[in-house]
Amino acid sequence: MTTSPPARFRLGGDVDMPPVVERLLLGVVQDGFVLYCCGGRAEPSALVASYEWEHYVDTVVIRGVDRVTAARVPKGATADVFAPEVVVWAYQGHAEWALRALLDLVHPRHPDAPTVAHPAPRSLHVPRSEQRPLTIRLPAPGRAGMRATRLAAAMTAAG
Repeated sequence: MTTSPPARFRLGGDVDMPPVVERLLLGVVQDGFVLYCCGGRAEPSALVASYEWEHYVDTVVIRGVDRVTAARVPKGATADVFAPEVVVWAYQGHAEWALRALLDLVHPRHPDAPTVAHPAPRSLHVPRSEQRPLTIRLPAPGRAGMRATRLAAAMTAAG
């Protein structure tokens, strides 16, 4: 029995991404996440996005529309956005639901914010061999703090 290699997530026009997923990806960009395109830009092996808080990093690894893992990773001396060892929260699944879960994750200072560390899912790991070449896109000026501002406002409004 032979198996074909896993399908790769393509950022170009080769994959019909549902419009809702496109909107959610734009929400990640608008929130101020740093984007990492791993592998060739025409056919990347993974798209990784991260947002740094004082003590955590919110991250998402996209390998395909149905292969997405989002997580909140505690910062530490060994914190690596491409190979986190522990998380306090993780969600794996289809892009729509994983991205919604990430965008709806509460501010780290919120009373309901996750804080208990557990082993990171393997699906968050992007081996070095799959990272190169690596293209990094920083948030647009004025966007870097948008996630913190949006979630702090939501926390205040709910409180």
